[in-house]
Amino acid sequence: MIDFEFKGICVYATAEISWRELKDSGSHHVNRFDRNTNVKVSFWDFVIFNDLFELAMVKSTLSYFMQAYWKRSSKAGSKIELAMALFHDDDFNPQALNMIARQKNGIQSLEVSVADNGMPAGEVYLSAQEVIMLDIAVGKAINLLSPDYTIIKKDL
Repeated sequence: MIDFEFKGICVYATAEISWRELKDSGSHHVNRFDRNTNVKVSFWDFVIFNDLFELAMVKSTLSYFMQAYWKRSSKAGSKIELAMALFHDDDFNPQALNMIARQKNGIQSLEVSVADNGMPAGEVYLSAQEVIMLDIAVGKAINLLSPDYTIIKKDL
């Protein structure tokens, strides 16, 4: 289980394991364990649930920010070109998650904000260390995702 909360950003990962006892064709008892993993990353009320594309987009944005941060850290005043947006177009409440690199007084930070129906719903500025922490948590959660599987019964 992963339970990470930081400045309104939450990363949760849980696994449900079910157990079944079966008999094979030779009347031997066989135990079967099925694992269902759920990953939920929420930025205030913008929720990503088991969506590998959106999780990969967030993870790659965090990684890109860190690579650009370290590459440009020796050059005073250099700017990181980064602006990413994810959209959830719900019928009742369209949402947008924005990640933008900002610089103030020569210090780089990552602005993470959510807009609900065009109105700000949450905003935080993350330092390089905080971005690394979030990158690690999202990466660990992605690694726990498991593919869907189907059970095919074959009669012999």
